[in-house]
Amino acid sequence: MSGKKYMLKMINVLVDLPDFGVIELPLVYTMSIEEGKIGVWLVNCKVVLSAENLPEWLSTTTFSIVYTQAEAENANIVSVNTDNGTTNRYHEIMLSIVSSYIKLKEDRIGLNQHLITTKSTIN
Repeated sequence: MSGKKYMLKMINVLVDLPDFGVIELPLVYTMSIEEGKIGVWLVNCKVVLSAENLPEWLSTTTFSIVYTQAEAENANIVSVNTDNGTTNRYHEIMLSIVSSYIKLKEDRIGLNQHLITTKSTIN
């Protein structure tokens, strides 16, 4: 996929899992926009824990998320892809939380940048 690459970003996501409690997962991710497809973002993620600290429920440490803006423009379609064909409920919960967290974080960053740009053009 071609597109504009953004810098590598690091985040810590708190995931509350039944039977395991709250787990802090350090992640790195990059985002890109597919050229010619407005409203399609690809996010490549990696959990950055040492092998001895990997939880037993974590099926894979790498996965990708595609956010597609729906035609109504007030909704998004979220697709998650992992390299591993099998998963478990804890892994699914983690993927759901991470995809929501990244979307909210990036939307907030976009909103803040828009507000800064708007404020500077008003002054």
